[in-house]
Amino acid sequence: MDELNHLDNDNHRYLSLTGAILNLQYVRASLVPAVEAIKRDIFDFDPDDQINLHRTDIVKKKGVYGQLRDVEKNEEFDRRIFQLISQTPYTVVTALVDKLEMTRQHHWEQKHPYHYLTEIMVEKYAQFLERNNDIGDIMPEARQGKKDRELQRQFERVRENGTRYVDAARIQSAIRTQNLKFRTKRDNVAGLQLCDLIAHPSHMHVRETQNHAVNLGPFAVRVREILVAQKYDRSNRGRISGYGTKVCP
Repeated sequence: MDELNHLDNDNHRYLSLTGAILNLQYVRASLVPAVEAIKRDIFDFDPDDQINLHRTDIVKKKGVYGQLRDVEKNEEFDRRIFQLISQTPYTVVTALVDKLEMTRQHHWEQKHPYHYLTEIMVEKYAQFLERNNDIGDIMPEARQGKKDRELQRQFERVRENGTRYVDAARIQSAIRTQNLKFRTKRDNVAGLQLCDLIAHPSHMHVRETQNHAVNLGPFAVRVREILVAQKYDRSNRGRISGYGTKVCP
């Protein structure tokens, strides 16, 4: 499978998934207007065309983000983005797997790294919902076609069988829908855009905690500070490892 190629390269060896847990009412009432206001206030664009807050395009100043070459506009955009990341109420979970070590663990039944991380994320989400006496659903960004179908089947397996630490009844009680809510960038989902902004910085931060030779750029450093200070899920005693971050194996 493609996910297990070139594992001698650290850019391919480590895979992570990041989820942002958001209250749906807050998303509708506050996050959606806030995200759209940033786009409307900062950029000149055809209102018939949607702008999606996509970290890679922002960093490369690609497309409409080429306007950020204007220093004043870039400074205002940064201010508003970090305000959004800091002031929006949400909880973050990032799970990271070392795919090379995963292939060496012969006792592991799940050898698909993306699906293995999905199992961890479902487990951590169910535990979060339990602690908060709440229920929720899961909205992944669609990858289209076969990959989405396979991910849906993996989600169904986790709901039906549970995990090593959370049985099926507990998962089904917390996550009651049987289907993942796949959405694409064209759907212009505010929560997915927020998650896209923080996912790579969180990936790099988690690797840094494992003493990997990584280089966090200025954006990632600022996001890391926000996540560690207030956004990662944590225990009652403030422990992030095992709650807001999970490293395997």
